[in-house]
Amino acid sequence: MRGFLACLTIATAALPQTIPPGVPLRVALERRVAIQRVGEPIRGRLVEPVYVYDRVALPAGSPVEGHVAEIGGIPIRRRLAAILSGNFTPPREVRAQFDSILLGDGSRLSLRTAPARGAAHTVRVAKPPAKGEERKSALEGAPKTPGEMDRAAILAFRAPGKMSQLKSRLFEMLPYRRQAWPAGTLFNSVLQEPLTAPTPAPADAPIDYPAVGGVGAQEVGARLLTPISSATARRGAPVEAVVTRPVFSSGHALSIPEGSRLHGEVVEAQPARRFHRNGKVLFVFRQVELAAGAVQGVQGYLEQVEADFDAHLALDSEGAARTGSPKARFIFPAIAATVAGLSFHQDFNAQGIPDRDMAGRAESGAVGLGLIGTLVAQASRTLASSTAIAGAACSVYSTFIARGRDVVLPANTPLTVSLGSRGASPAAGQRDGERR
Repeated sequence: MRGFLACLTIATAALPQTIPPGVPLRVALERRVAIQRVGEPIRGRLVEPVYVYDRVALPAGSPVEGHVAEIGGIPIRRRLAAILSGNFTPPREVRAQFDSILLGDGSRLSLRTAPARGAAHTVRVAKPPAKGEERKSALEGAPKTPGEMDRAAILAFRAPGKMSQLKSRLFEMLPYRRQAWPAGTLFNSVLQEPLTAPTPAPADAPIDYPAVGGVGAQEVGARLLTPISSATARRGAPVEAVVTRPVFSSGHALSIPEGSRLHGEVVEAQPARRFHRNGKVLFVFRQVELAAGAVQGVQGYLEQVEADFDAHLALDSEGAARTGSPKARFIFPAIAATVAGLSFHQDFNAQGIPDRDMAGRAESGAVGLGLIGTLVAQASRTLASSTAIAGAACSVYSTFIARGRDVVLPANTPLTVSLGSRGASPAAGQRDGERR
């Protein structure tokens, strides 16, 4: 089988490579882009290379140019909810489309990609390290070439710090604000037409990867083809992914070419439930189908996954994806309950006349209806107290009683999978047997 792969590699080495439609280009913006009009030009860089079989077709760091493709409207219900909370400029659904890519030799290739939404903060979530192992870096696997591309990649995969999150929250409280994509916003722009690239360079063959059937497990970069949600997933449901980066053995022989398919199944799925219990999903890959058609049995477990920072996704020691709940969510219910209680307190001046307490009413109204509540609550103390109680009740319900969040992994989600031949990990096989 390896001889066949080697012959096929030699035969295609001098030919231009065609990237098929459906392959996503991962592009991060170089600088901030204010959302003003359709057609606004944007520029970014590939944060990861695109491979064809065993070679780099589009290198990481390549400049990519595009434009703002769509600026959607705002549903009436969402607009009213935003206005009631004091936001007169709720965010619109905006998508970008990329038109060309500039290669290192100065050539420019025309692209046709599907309009894509951007993620301001994408993080690489890894399994917790075993004892004695170092925790994986959030930027592990990111391009390591100098220049602007490094900055774009770092910004794309940097989780916002506490000060940044605080600034964002304060900014969201403004009644009027301009919508924009910050620098580092990441797009998964799917090719809609085949793209023929110049004669590609061979991929760098690492020297520390064992063969698929060798001792120990190896990590394989892939993207999910089957969308998964803990709300709809069922045990035994098929899962498929495609390898995005070729894997070489310690002898520089090609073990797994780009385009190979990983076939697996859902082992455990738990939907989100009431009382803020979040969802969970675990899937395992059982086979790898090489580009030459050969199929080999494996044990493949999720080691790393990319997700939006706001999804609060986490992996446990077995590779199961869970949705976490930030501890900061308890802060607002506590504040809201305190404000609701204080709203019944009435102060009197020296003459025994009830004090109007405009600041207290504004605070009570803000808890319930945001900026609008601060104005409405000035009508009477009773109205201010009622607004504060309603706001506190809604906050307590959404935090403690409402349904939790499901794990959602859309198609083309980047994954890192730990692969080993069947029988190489008895403990893993025993865990699967227990679940079955």
